[in-house]
Amino acid sequence: MVSAKVESMGMNPGNGDLLVILKADTGKVLPIVIGALETQNIMVFLSGEKPPRPLGPDLFVNTLDLLGVKILRLEIVELKEGTFYGRLVLKGRGLEYDVDCRPSDGMAIALRAEADILVAETVLQDAGLEESHLNRGGSTPQA
Repeated sequence: MVSAKVESMGMNPGNGDLLVILKADTGKVLPIVIGALETQNIMVFLSGEKPPRPLGPDLFVNTLDLLGVKILRLEIVELKEGTFYGRLVLKGRGLEYDVDCRPSDGMAIALRAEADILVAETVLQDAGLEESHLNRGGSTPQA
């Protein structure tokens, strides 16, 4: 697994898809197509905006905190048939739990919990790009 951070967000000018761009410690970037709601959930957090009521990811993080469960990390583990697969790794009562999730939802949660985002090396090999290739367009897998 390779550590990554949310580098930016935007729109694919070729087809209008909304994207989150992860930058891995290896220097590769991983563009992931995400939905409008997930884009909003991530952008609200990154902008520092405080909505008047909790959004879905805030509710999840707050609930786990009340239960004494820590969000350790988001792992983007697989790319299958153009779709990314992820899991949140949680710790509670001395045990670790893997929870299946869409990477886009997992990012919104991991960011709020200040948890690590990790990407499997095979995913980076299959879908990662050199930063210089990012603006050339093309098909981008979905979260």
